[in-house]
Amino acid sequence: MAPTNLSRLQLPRACREALAKRRSERIDGHTIPIATDWWNTEIAAAHLPGAPVTGPDVTQLSRGDLFMDAANLDAGSEEELLRFLWRVLAWGSGMRLRLNRARIRAVADNPSSALTALRHALQAAREDPAQAYEALRPRGHSAITYMGPSFSTKVLYFAGSGALDHPCVILDSQVAATLRDTCKWDSLGENGWPTSTYVRYCALLDRWANEESRRFGRRIGIDEIERWLFRP
Repeated sequence: MAPTNLSRLQLPRACREALAKRRSERIDGHTIPIATDWWNTEIAAAHLPGAPVTGPDVTQLSRGDLFMDAANLDAGSEEELLRFLWRVLAWGSGMRLRLNRARIRAVADNPSSALTALRHALQAAREDPAQAYEALRPRGHSAITYMGPSFSTKVLYFAGSGALDHPCVILDSQVAATLRDTCKWDSLGENGWPTSTYVRYCALLDRWANEESRRFGRRIGIDEIERWLFRP
């Protein structure tokens, strides 16, 4: 299938209506229940740093929580870097824990490689989506086993600490389904996206965000559009 001409795709009206709502509610306040005890137990069993992911009485995480993590992150600290990863995975998984034990074990099997990939990705994420994506998805493979595009792009996204000009954004199967079915990106595919596709995706959302920023008279972050694509 020939690549879809993304310059012709228009933002659905329903998304424009959603953008009228406050960013603090739609983005910072986007909260997911997490399996706190499970994460703390599994990380400890793998003899890895970064636990506890939250206090024992905390059973949910928000985007705002992870923005704060990234803003205060010391990427030179193995413990802080892995805690950030665990919390991103916990938020992204919610109560669906499939493959997370395998992801934890993959880090335990080669922590040096995982930490190097994470550091490179976080450093590049603020400026270069292609380089950042390649750090976690080199040549279409996972730098950390079982961490595909969905979770890799969550790491890249949260690396921006919620900045409105952050160029990386989440791409997962649910976002992709809306892009295909509603926005008519016919050639997108369902998963396993190459770096070139991720870069095109970020550029499309950036164009839409710039158009809507002029319309609303305020800066619209690309994540505000992603949030609607995730659950229109």
